Amino acid sequence: MADNKKNIKMKSLTRSIIFLLLISLSSVISGQNIKLITCIDSALANSGNIKAVRTDIEIAELQTSSAYQKYLPDLSLSYGYRYNPVIPTQIIPVGQFSQVPTDEKRPIKFGTDWQQNSGINLYQPIIDFSIKSRVAESKINEKLKNTDAEAAERDLKMEVLKTFLNVWLMEEQSRSATLDTLRTYSTKELFMARLREGQTLKTEVNRAILNHNNALANYVSVSSSLTREKIYMSFLTGISLETLLDGTFDFSPFSEGFPEIDGADPFLDSIPSVKNLKLRAQLLEQQQKAERLKKTPTLGFEGFLGANQYSDTFSPFLSDRWYGSSYLGLSLRFQLLSGSSTRNRVNQLKLEEKAVESRLGDEISSVSNAILQLAEEIRQIEYQAELSKQNLALYEENLSLNQDRFDKGQINAYDLLTDEIDFQKEQSGYNERLAELFFKKIELINNSGALSSFIEDLR
Repeated sequence: MADNKKNIKMKSLTRSIIFLLLISLSSVISGQNIKLITCIDSALANSGNIKAVRTDIEIAELQTSSAYQKYLPDLSLSYGYRYNPVIPTQIIPVGQFSQVPTDEKRPIKFGTDWQQNSGINLYQPIIDFSIKSRVAESKINEKLKNTDAEAAERDLKMEVLKTFLNVWLMEEQSRSATLDTLRTYSTKELFMARLREGQTLKTEVNRAILNHNNALANYVSVSSSLTREKIYMSFLTGISLETLLDGTFDFSPFSEGFPEIDGADPFLDSIPSVKNLKLRAQLLEQQQKAERLKKTPTLGFEGFLGANQYSDTFSPFLSDRWYGSSYLGLSLRFQLLSGSSTRNRVNQLKLEEKAVESRLGDEISSVSNAILQLAEEIRQIEYQAELSKQNLALYEENLSLNQDRFDKGQINAYDLLTDEIDFQKEQSGYNERLAELFFKKIELINNSGALSSFIEDLR
């Protein structure tokens, strides 16, 4: 009696699962249509790391703007109030002012004990090559920050793209797992009916049940993997999990195929690591120019407008002792000697530039090698996947034919169950090759510097 209740419970559970599987195959979800480009844009808009690197770009732009402002006039207000413990003395040839000139000289003090001065100072650079050098250096630093942002955005795009691809593969595997479960259920029911009629052995029925249970376990595993991928997609993009679970993903970019990349001519200027090293070499070259320009003359226009106050007592508010003062003129400065050696600094920068250029050559070779390796791997996997696809079709055809032969009693149950197991193994292998193929293609697109153009084509 207990065994009968247990069997009834198991049958009820199995029918419920099969009912859900049928719904998953036949139902059309009316949720939001979720596109790859929408996920990428949402991830870029919500990522804290992307916001941080974009802030670094804004800071670099402000630094470039500050460098340009060195060309603007420098206007300042100055004020000073000082006490002169010792008043400077000058020797004046007073005898020269007589009607009959003599050689008489007298020491005369110039100034008072207290002195104030106030005025406006103006300086306008006319020729200053160091300003131009600083502007050029700031522009290169700005490009470096843009490259850092491009690298961060590329990594995030790749992560979203891989996750979107995983969702697609999991959904494809989920459909296959659903069909496998329904087929093994049908086989199991067929063997159960044969057992009741006494036309098959209990061991064969057990094996059919084992096949069905394995198919059911695989379905649950794939469904769980699909849910986890959607949870991760929600984390990456900021899109609500409910939207991703209820929505319909648009996988047309994958079904239409990827652009063919042969790897012969990678877009080196679109690869952040290569671009970064090129800019670092340019920066070092510019710093060498800046060092050489330190000793070039500078020419500027300067002026002053103000007044001085002189008094023998502390009288800061004494108004009738102020005397005006002003001047206008050109200021030329030419540095002859400095505390540091320009030649040593330039040589140091040259060596650093040489090291960066060596790393740049290695990086370009490494990128080219990786692209060629990936292209060869893709060709191999494509060939294997095509063979696996043909084998899968043959296994499926044999399984269908053997089911008819089994119904007619032409083959035994063992052969039918073996065909079913072989079909499941081949399908699993095909799914693995398909996943590996698409991931390798995405990696090739990324390493070739064509990721941005690939994504833009999706808009």
